[in-house]
Amino acid sequence: MANYVVGIASVTKTIKIHRPGREEEQFTAEIRIRDTDDQDKLLAKQKANRLKGNDHLREDVLSVGGLDDKEGKPLESSKALIDALFKDPYARGPLTLAWNEVQRGVPEEAAKN
Repeated sequence: MANYVVGIASVTKTIKIHRPGREEEQFTAEIRIRDTDDQDKLLAKQKANRLKGNDHLREDVLSVGGLDDKEGKPLESSKALIDALFKDPYARGPLTLAWNEVQRGVPEEAAKN
């Protein structure tokens, strides 16, 4: 077992997608870890109805990987690609879940169960 490393700014999560009529698909997302002060500020904004949309989630997704275009060619991570994933109804929900798991400190193994 390794020692806990303090100060890691992000983690990479596996995002699984279940679209009707297709086998399970997946990609990875590097997600920024907000400290508890940042999390408390977000919660206060939410309670005051000042937190709108998914902007706070979107700014925490730093990069994505394991994605292909319609022709099967690998896509490079970019702001436009991440923005497109947040507009995709099949990707947005799992990305939101992954973001919540990262902010709550849910280990990858526990999240799979």
